[in-house]
Amino acid sequence: MAGRIGIDTGGTHTDLVYVEDAGLGFHTLKVATTPDDLSRGVLDGLGTILDDAGSTAAAVTRFVYGSTLVTNLIIEGGDVAVGLLTTKGFRDVIEIGRASRKLNIYDIHWRPPAPLVPRHLRLDVDERIDHEGAIVTPLDEEAARVALRHLRDARVESIAVCFLNAYANPVHEQKMAALAAEECPEIEISLSSDVVREFREYERMSTTAVNAYVAGPLTRHLDDLAANVAKEGVPATPAIMRSNGGVMTFAAAKRLPVALTHSGPMGGIVGGTAIAAACGLDDIITLDMGGTSADVSLVAGGQPVLTTRGKLGHFPVLLPMLDLVTIGAGGGSIAWVDEGGAMRVGPRSAGSVPGPACYGQGGTEPALTDANLLAGRLNADYFLAGKRDLSLEKSETAIRERVAKPVGISVDEATMGIMAIAESHMVNAIKLISVERGLDPRDFTLVAFGGCGPLHAVCLARELAISKVLIPAAPGNVSAMGMLAADIRHDLVRTQVRELDAIDPMALAAEFEELLARGGSVLDDEGIEDAQRRMVPAVDLRYQGQNYELTLALPGHQGESLALAALSDRFHAEHRQVYGYDLPGRGIQLVNLRLTAFGAMPAMNWPRYPAGRPSRPAAQRRVLTGGGASADVAVYRIDDLCPGQEIAGPAVVEYAGSTLFVPDAWTARIDDMHNALLVDGDGGTP
Repeated sequence: MAGRIGIDTGGTHTDLVYVEDAGLGFHTLKVATTPDDLSRGVLDGLGTILDDAGSTAAAVTRFVYGSTLVTNLIIEGGDVAVGLLTTKGFRDVIEIGRASRKLNIYDIHWRPPAPLVPRHLRLDVDERIDHEGAIVTPLDEEAARVALRHLRDARVESIAVCFLNAYANPVHEQKMAALAAEECPEIEISLSSDVVREFREYERMSTTAVNAYVAGPLTRHLDDLAANVAKEGVPATPAIMRSNGGVMTFAAAKRLPVALTHSGPMGGIVGGTAIAAACGLDDIITLDMGGTSADVSLVAGGQPVLTTRGKLGHFPVLLPMLDLVTIGAGGGSIAWVDEGGAMRVGPRSAGSVPGPACYGQGGTEPALTDANLLAGRLNADYFLAGKRDLSLEKSETAIRERVAKPVGISVDEATMGIMAIAESHMVNAIKLISVERGLDPRDFTLVAFGGCGPLHAVCLARELAISKVLIPAAPGNVSAMGMLAADIRHDLVRTQVRELDAIDPMALAAEFEELLARGGSVLDDEGIEDAQRRMVPAVDLRYQGQNYELTLALPGHQGESLALAALSDRFHAEHRQVYGYDLPGRGIQLVNLRLTAFGAMPAMNWPRYPAGRPSRPAAQRRVLTGGGASADVAVYRIDDLCPGQEIAGPAVVEYAGSTLFVPDAWTARIDDMHNALLVDGDGGTP
C-alpha cells in the first residue's frame, strides 16, 4: 500500500509515522536513537514500520525527516574549524556582538560565550559597498587570494563570507566565491548574501557563521542517509523539516543548513496545530516533552507565531522560525542534589545511552522517567508497548541513593519532589510565551504530546488554571506527523530601508516582482507544479527611531501596485494590538520586503474510529497522588477505548509510545480520532 513516512530523530527516541495515501491506514513506531550514527536508527525504524504496515520501501511516495543535529552541533560545540572573511576593520563584529548583557548583569566573573570562529581564523580584506549597493572600494582580489590560502593552510572545513552591506549588492561576495573555487575548491563556502539578504551586520554574520559551522557535518549526514534510504528502495525524494514550519529537499537543505534549526521540535508545533484544527481548536499552547527537553509554543488563531530574530544556543539566527521556548526538562532529565542540599532536575539528560536508571543500561543517576515509574504512572511491563522492560528496583535504588538520602527525605517524597520540580520548570516556560507577552494562558487549550508530555500535561494545566487539555491519538509521534502535515516553504527577504510616504508604489511592486521570480525559481528547484504554488508577500515596517519591526502580510498582492495609505493604517492598528499604543503622527519606515513561497503537499488523512461499547480498565495500579497519599487507579489502553467514552480521574491511559495521567477531578473524553480532550471539574462536559 503506497504511503508517506515521517521520521523525527530526537535525543532519546526516533519516532516514525506511516500514512497510507489511499484510505486511513495510520501506523506509528518508536525506536531508540543511535547517537553514534543517526542513520542506523532511522533505517531500523523504517524497515520495522513498513513491515508493520504490510508495505514496502518501493511504495513510499513521500519521505520527510526531522533531526536535532544542527541544534546539537552548536549546543555541544563540535570540533569544526571554520574561517571567516569580512570587510577590512570588521573582523571582530562577531565577537563584540551587541555588547549587552540580559542575564547575570551583576556577575563580575561573567564572560561572553566564545564566538564560533576564533580570531586567528577571522580575516579581513579591502572592499566596501555602501548601504544602497554602490561600490565604494573595489575588492582587492590579490589580498582575497592570500586570505583564502591562509585559511586553506589552516585546514578549515568551511568558510563564511560576510562583507559589509552585501545584502544591498552581493557582487563582492560572489567574486570571493569564484576566487575560492580557484584557490580552495575543496572547502565549503557560505555567502551571507545567499544565507540571508538582510541588514544588521552582527546577526547576519552570526547566521552565516552558523551556516558554515554546521554545513560539513550536516551534508555528510544527509548524503549518508539519502544513499541508505535509496539503497533500501525508497523512490521518493527525501525532504527535511526546517525552522519556519515548512519542509525542503535534502539538496536545498545542504545549501542552507542553518534553516534546519530545531528541525524536530518544529514538526511538533505543525503537528499539534493540525490536530487541534481538526478538533476545532485555534488557540492552543503546544507542549512537546520528549526524553531530553520540553518545547512550548503558542498558536493564536490557528497560526503559529513566527519570529525573524531567533537564537541557536548563544548565537543569533536571522531567519524566520516558529517561536518556541526550549528547556532541559524531559524524561531523561537527571535529578541531583546541589552543594547546598537542594534538589535539582536537569538540564543534563541521560539520553538514550545509558538512559534513565530503569533502562538497565548502566545508568545510575535517577531521571524523571524513574520518578514516573516509581510513582506508578508508568507501567514497567508496557513501556513502548512492552518493547522495553523497565526496572522498578533500579529506579528506587537510584532515587534513594542519589536524592532521598542526601536530602534526608523518604523515597516517595523524593519521587514526588522530582516531578514537582520538573513541572515547575515547564510552568515557567509556558508563562514565558503567554503571560510575559500579555496573553492569558487560560484562554488557550494545552495540547501535549511527546513521550512524556501527557504524563505531566494536566498537572501543568491545573497550575496555570487552563481548563482544557488535548492529548493526540499517538502523542509520542506528533512531531513525525507534523512533518507530513507541512508544506514546502521558502522565505526570501530583501532589505529596503526608506520612508513609507516617499515610496513609489509602482517601483515597490516591481521590486516584489523580482522576489516573486526568485520564489518561482526556488519552487522550480523543488519540483513544485504551478497548481501547488502559493506566494505570500509581506513587509517589515517600523516607526522612525525604532529598532524593531512588525511584519504585515500582503496575501492579495502578486506584483500589482500597493495601496500604501491602507498599509500605513494597518501598521498603526497592528502596533496598537501588539504594544498597546500607536503613534499616528510619527513617520513609518519600510525596512524589509519578504516573500514566502509555498508548495502545497497532500493533506493528512486523520483516521476516524467507529463508535462502540465503552471498555473496562485493563488493570488497576497503585499511583502516588501527592502529599504522601496514594490510590489504586484504573489503567486503560488507548486501543481499547471507543469514541465518546469518558474516563474520570484519577486514571492512567497507556499508549504505545506515551502514557496519560488523569488526576483527580479531571475527566477525559475520547473523540472519533482517538484524541483525548480533558476538562477540569468546573469545565463542564467536553
